[in-house]
Amino acid sequence: MKFAFKNYILLIILVIFLYHYFIQNGLEKIFCETFFPYNNVKRPLKKCNNELYSGLNCIGMPSGHAEGATIFFGLLYFYKFISLPLSIFLIFIFSLQRIWASMHTTGQVLTGIIIGLIYVFIYTITNMSIYSFLFVFSIGFLLTALSIQNIDQMVYKSIPKWVAPSMIPSIRKKQNTPYYLKLLSIYANAIVQQKTFISWNELEHFLDDLILKIQKERIQYDAVIGIKTGGAIISDYVSNKLNLPNYKIKLSKSEYNCDKKSKDAINDVIQRQLLNHYGKYTICEGINKNLEGKNIILIDEMVSSGTTMVESIQYLKNEKQVNNIYPACISLSKKRYKKQIPIHYILPNLVFVWPWGYDN
Repeated sequence: MKFAFKNYILLIILVIFLYHYFIQNGLEKIFCETFFPYNNVKRPLKKCNNELYSGLNCIGMPSGHAEGATIFFGLLYFYKFISLPLSIFLIFIFSLQRIWASMHTTGQVLTGIIIGLIYVFIYTITNMSIYSFLFVFSIGFLLTALSIQNIDQMVYKSIPKWVAPSMIPSIRKKQNTPYYLKLLSIYANAIVQQKTFISWNELEHFLDDLILKIQKERIQYDAVIGIKTGGAIISDYVSNKLNLPNYKIKLSKSEYNCDKKSKDAINDVIQRQLLNHYGKYTICEGINKNLEGKNIILIDEMVSSGTTMVESIQYLKNEKQVNNIYPACISLSKKRYKKQIPIHYILPNLVFVWPWGYDN
């Protein structure tokens, strides 16, 4: 009976460690990413030197490894699985490795240890009762709520003049995303560790970089086509800069019949961001203009599996008989995109909140 009880305690400690490592620490990092200057919380890695091109995986405050090690070995000591000197030694070794490998700064590691000790105190003071779990979850929820509040202040800033008036209603709708969808997006990013938010100014910087790539092709393009909604918004910027006609197309999952609702948005976050399931898409709004033989810039804000981009390319090639297509996006998931069609991109990771809102 005693052996079974100790295994039960060990299992709970393991679950606590996994929750903190994969969710709670991500929420803490999103909070730091949202409220503090990037250079104060970034990890000391070469790939993280550019603030504009970084994701949550470049945020090192607090160190998840140091925090997780402190919680795990601290609870093992408190429940008499290991001695105090061994617990301290293991926490020290795990933390030192992060500094030595230049994965975290000393300040990030120390912060992780301190926060880990606070959590250990919370769990042990109530003997890992349901109250301690509720308290820890409440801390994570509070961090999420504060992050959403700060992001909302940036989302509701004035819309740039280059955005087409026809897109304003869609942007207003996305700005008023239900709160539960905002929570789901933040918690999802705490798990997958991508870029949480970009502002209009950052977006324009990325679009300027994308335009430079297009100009290096030395091809005379005839039009820009944006995939609704995000791609259609940013296509206006590109078409204005290149002085080209602008068209927009809309795709939707076949199961939605071109009528996506809030409950579908929840499904999209879970299926696409967490489970990597994307489904099939159909063209809901096409282009009436004759594009036969034209060279086209096709743009979307983000490419995950590439399904919408590939469907759009097939539509333009097979139905509109275009000549050459330059597929481009701001954000592309290099881990998830496995198609053969090369797509030009700026950010090598996903973005959860765009300057126009959460529901994409």
